[in-house]
Amino acid sequence: MNKLATFVSALALVFFVAPAEAGEVKWLETSHDFGAFDEDFGPVSCDFKFVNTGSEPVSILSARASCGCTSPKYTREAVAPGDTAVISVTYDPAGRPGRFSKYVGVELSGGVPKIKLTVEGTVIGSEGSVARRYPWSCDGRVQLSRNGVLFGQVKKGKLRTVSIEAYNRSSDTVSFSFPELPKYINVEVPVKKLGPGEQTSIMFFLRSERCPLYGLVNDTIVMHTGNDGQCALNTMAVIEEDFSAVSDKELAKAPVLSTVRSVDFGSMSRGEVYSKTFELKNTGKSVLKVRRVYSADPGVEAKVDKTEIKPGKTALVTVVVNTSELPGALLNARVSVISNDPQNPTNNVRLVGEL
Repeated sequence: MNKLATFVSALALVFFVAPAEAGEVKWLETSHDFGAFDEDFGPVSCDFKFVNTGSEPVSILSARASCGCTSPKYTREAVAPGDTAVISVTYDPAGRPGRFSKYVGVELSGGVPKIKLTVEGTVIGSEGSVARRYPWSCDGRVQLSRNGVLFGQVKKGKLRTVSIEAYNRSSDTVSFSFPELPKYINVEVPVKKLGPGEQTSIMFFLRSERCPLYGLVNDTIVMHTGNDGQCALNTMAVIEEDFSAVSDKELAKAPVLSTVRSVDFGSMSRGEVYSKTFELKNTGKSVLKVRRVYSADPGVEAKVDKTEIKPGKTALVTVVVNTSELPGALLNARVSVISNDPQNPTNNVRLVGEL
């Protein structure tokens, strides 16, 4: 009987072993805000502490930072019950002006839940760092990554988005507003008020269906930054007609623009105004629509006498050159003719001459 009781007791121990207690810790804090500090101050550090409130020792198995700019340091020794452990976290601001938020993922032994320790703050960039990332000054307080909004080539009816990074290098809060915009451009600023040392992205949206022109389109946007601060941003886009849906059958019946390659004004005198003409001919099988005739060169103006040309018919383009506005002793300009010719929607006619 005693042997049987002993066997039963041993068997019970096999199946009813008490589970090990999970480790328990209490973090004194899990986030730290360094506030605003100068990049020239160099790396900044803070300590995160926890107390082992359990009955078993706890070890720090790993502490991994979310990026190379943040580095943790900690002891490898087990933390006895009742003792305190320290994880030191350092952030390096070199070349990183603006607001930051980084974390260190910490894994402990004993089944203690993983945790993220967060550090944040705002780096007031050094002159060199700011100049490299934000080379363009807006009003002496705001630095920009670009000095203009270049949308590039945009098909009519399409949306194009361009962003410019803005950085507040002053000790004051700045705000952004755009009281007057071209009807085909919208602007969004995620952060309405930008604190010292903070950065944001300014989003510019070009809605090409609202633009009345084809070809090169230039405008100026005035950005206000509060306290009478402002700066001008030049915009540029090339609006093109979208012929991607034109079928082969439609292409065979499409209009075709034929014109000269160049116009020679010959010898000219400074201060005089000269005029010449050239023809546009439709050699295709449907009506040619002249979308725009223009010159982006100084001292040159061009206009066409009709905007629709029937098959086999012509239109006349008049070019006027004001030599007092020419930048040098040679005329080397061009007139762009934009039409609904799907094979060659933009024809450039070169203008030459000498003073």
